[in-house]
Amino acid sequence: SPYTLSLHDALPILIILCVFVFIVVNPAHNSDIKSTSQKDIPKILPYSLSNKDIIYNTKGNSDVLAEEILNRAKAMTEVKWIPDHNLSDKNCTYTFIKGKTYKGVPYSMGSYQVSSPNNFLAKINNSRIIYGNDCSGLVSTAWGIKRQTTLSLYNDMKNGNKIGNKTVCQISWDDLRPTDALLLDDGKGKGHIMLYINCDTKNGDNLNVYEQNISTVEPFEPIPVARRDIRSKKKLIKKGYIPIRLM
Repeated sequence: SPYTLSLHDALPILIILCVFVFIVVNPAHNSDIKSTSQKDIPKILPYSLSNKDIIYNTKGNSDVLAEEILNRAKAMTEVKWIPDHNLSDKNCTYTFIKGKTYKGVPYSMGSYQVSSPNNFLAKINNSRIIYGNDCSGLVSTAWGIKRQTTLSLYNDMKNGNKIGNKTVCQISWDDLRPTDALLLDDGKGKGHIMLYINCDTKNGDNLNVYEQNISTVEPFEPIPVARRDIRSKKKLIKKGYIPIRLM
């Protein structure tokens, strides 16, 4: 018959029929897997944050570090203390009077340098020796580095020496940033240093600084303590000061 199929021709059809029967009799899902209804699906709450959960960092790391340095210097100018004995430093003729209240860590060029207001208060308590800082001691404390002198800072800047894992380099007067220092040294250890805060917005020649200095005007005003001062940029340049930066 012309409609008779040979086994060879019928084989593909038989395979298709077998697959169809298998799908109908055995559904694709496994009998061990339970069907899941809509009510069995747990409701997932949307993820959200309240304002209390979010911390906005509006300052870069360098800004935060600068603020810490300036705050350390500021704290040394604001600490209040009362000497239990008359105290004086051999390098300055001023005497801190017993029982009188003072503001600011006193000037001292001795080896009795302090590292913080709390460190100072602990050492000065009932002491007959004056504890304090000289100019480079204040900058060292603010910068958070080991005790330096104007000469060591000058040599480190000149020779590229390391202070711990940091270096000191000379910068341009036009590139002054808060926490830079203004350094003067004759190469033999005679000099001065101060920490730059900012420039007066109304008078560009006026520089706000933190410094530790001896009295310069009779009768001892300002007294020799850590303080905030205003310095003339033109006069500092004329005297030979150079701006330096802790890197």
